[in-house]
Amino acid sequence: MSILQRMQRFFESRKAIDTFLERLSVVVCPFCGAHGTFVRHGYIRGSVSRTEYSIRAWRVFCDPDSPRGRGCGRAPSIWLSSTLLRRCFTAAQLLLFILALCAGRSVYAAWRKSGIALSMRTGYRLHKRLHLCQSVLRTSLCSRAPPPERKEGASSHLLQVFDHLQETFGSVTAYQEDLQRDFLALK
Repeated sequence: MSILQRMQRFFESRKAIDTFLERLSVVVCPFCGAHGTFVRHGYIRGSVSRTEYSIRAWRVFCDPDSPRGRGCGRAPSIWLSSTLLRRCFTAAQLLLFILALCAGRSVYAAWRKSGIALSMRTGYRLHKRLHLCQSVLRTSLCSRAPPPERKEGASSHLLQVFDHLQETFGSVTAYQEDLQRDFLALK
């Protein structure tokens, strides 16, 4: 009798992803609950940095024609925790942007400090996205640890969320890996 494994979305390394992909027969589909229906389905390729175009994620397919049962036909993705969904910069670069904002820099200065080679408009859109997803971040962080004492001078609610992130996880990568959710998710 095999022990069924819950579908994990974010992994620390490629080796961990390879180990997971070898054990697809015991993974339960998060959508339909079937097991033994997953097969490898390909890759998601894209920019992982300014100069590098590579594999960003691995796809698996819940096969409806599987001999073990009826799958749902959905194809979830498996990601490295150092990548961000639908973004062409890394979690480490996002953290540099966040830390620069926490240090009191303007959005412009924080964007330049992060080293992300995209337009300034993207920096402002990312800042807005961080404001939009702060309630989701706050809820997720509070599920792991109580918020830190409010620091003097930390007037922005967003900066308080970032302080909580630093004290609880230390990085965006650790957040995604531990909670198994996209850092910039709105739900």
